[in-house]
Amino acid sequence: MKQKIFLYYLFLIITVVFVAGFLISELSQKYYKDELEKNLKNAAHLIQFQLAENKKIGIPIDYNKSAQQYASVLFPQDISKLSSDKNYFRVTFIDKNGKVIGESEKDYQSMDNHSNRKEVQEALKWNIGRDIRFSKDMKMDLLYIAVFLPSDGVITRVSVPLVQIDKINNIIMLYTGIGVLIALVLTTILAFRFSNMITKPVNELIKVTRDISEGNFSRRVNIKCDDEIEELANTFNSMAEKLELSIAEMNEKNIKFDSIINSMINGVVAVDNQFEVILINSVSCEMFGIKNGPGVIGMNMIELVRNNHINNLLKESIEKNEPYLTEVVIGPPDDKILRIYTSPIKTNTTEQLNAGGLATIYDITNLKKLEQIRTEFVSNVTHELKTPLTSIRGFIETLKSGAIDDKSVAVKFLDIIDIESERLSSLINDILQLSEIENKTKDSDISSHKINNTVKEIYDMIQGVASKKNVQLSFEVEENITITANKNRIKQMLINLIDNAIKYNIDGGTVYLKVFKTEGKINFIIKDSGIGIDEEHIHRIFERFYRVDKGRSRNMGGTGLGLSIVKHIVNLYNGNIKVTSKLGSGTEFIVQLPA
Repeated sequence: MKQKIFLYYLFLIITVVFVAGFLISELSQKYYKDELEKNLKNAAHLIQFQLAENKKIGIPIDYNKSAQQYASVLFPQDISKLSSDKNYFRVTFIDKNGKVIGESEKDYQSMDNHSNRKEVQEALKWNIGRDIRFSKDMKMDLLYIAVFLPSDGVITRVSVPLVQIDKINNIIMLYTGIGVLIALVLTTILAFRFSNMITKPVNELIKVTRDISEGNFSRRVNIKCDDEIEELANTFNSMAEKLELSIAEMNEKNIKFDSIINSMINGVVAVDNQFEVILINSVSCEMFGIKNGPGVIGMNMIELVRNNHINNLLKESIEKNEPYLTEVVIGPPDDKILRIYTSPIKTNTTEQLNAGGLATIYDITNLKKLEQIRTEFVSNVTHELKTPLTSIRGFIETLKSGAIDDKSVAVKFLDIIDIESERLSSLINDILQLSEIENKTKDSDISSHKINNTVKEIYDMIQGVASKKNVQLSFEVEENITITANKNRIKQMLINLIDNAIKYNIDGGTVYLKVFKTEGKINFIIKDSGIGIDEEHIHRIFERFYRVDKGRSRNMGGTGLGLSIVKHIVNLYNGNIKVTSKLGSGTEFIVQLPA
């Protein structure tokens, strides 16, 4: 503040001094120019009068000689003799066409036409003209006065440099500088005196206020000056005490309230009658993809949550003062199913029905998905079980009807019943295995074993199946790779992937398995030259009972659970699996498990 007071005083005094100096300078220049212009007009009229008299008595006029004579008579002619207290006087005669016919300083015959000069144009129009122009020769402004005598058709122009203006400006600048120095001294004395009286208690108030704003509510001011500032300090201390108590109570309540609201697993949003948000918890922000922060409170609900269904339901609950329930889907990218309960906020007064609306939000996405999975699973299991059971029952009925007496037919039907029974057994085993893996968070029977030994066992088991399909197996396993896992799970994962690669291969095709370790992960690559998978099916092949070609899969004995089991085994060991495939060009599975 001291600096501001000093600068204000300095600015005020310097401004006054400069304004006064400017006005004096302008008035002096105006007075000087007016007097000089008046003298030049008189001189020009005098020259014209004398020339007119000489012409009347018959004396021939030499304008060039006359210009030199008048210039030397009225003022000194030599420029080098020009002093600060005298004016250089110049006389020029110009005809009405702008041609110079006489000049006191230059060769008039070499001079340009002057018809375009301002003072000449004004003289021709109003018999007298003036102009101020900068002279490159004298490096200063010159005042030109031109007087036109219509009877002679001659313009008499006189000019002098405005040297006195420079003197006037220099004197004014000198006194203005002196005034500024005096202003600086006076301003410094006054600023320090007044600033010490005002800024010291104000600075203490500012310091204490800053401490309070930073959370130190116990700070108080101590000012003794027997004036309004001391009264202000006492009032401030009283206010600080009340503020400290109020904020302490408020913080305690807010902490409890925020802890409760943000600990809820469900979303809560409250709005007032203007539909502005007065409360929202972190769960609601996550549900609606909102960045939680100070700017959220006070926003309009329509701008914050861009879902007309939710906003209209909440608005209707406020307007009709009734609770409502609905389910909405929000998204993308990940669609969420929300169950919304809206109700009015009750008030203790009879002046208004309610103080706004409250929305309680439940994310039931997983619940709906589980219901859908359960429904689909029951439907798929029922369908998969019904098909072989129907076939078995049909053949049994046929055998009972007399086909059992025909030995060849009976053996054929019994073989089919055996195949269907085996299929039922495989399906039930796969369902039990899938259920077992799904319910595990950590696998059992964990042991360390070498991958190449496991792969050899798989090769011996599956070589016969590959030979029947005329598919060549090619296994490449890096030496000395050890994995700590359930050996049977790893075998089951690889057998399911290789078995699929054989089943959906072409005659004379190949199945390639490569196992190697890199960056702390064991990589399994299973690549075949089979029929491939269309891109639209790739994202669904790990679903239970999902088949790209349902008829072909059943004919090959597939249950539709193999890849789902593989996916769950990979997830059980915190790994990942990728699929790349193109219709007609084979499929590649890449499994990565932590070493």
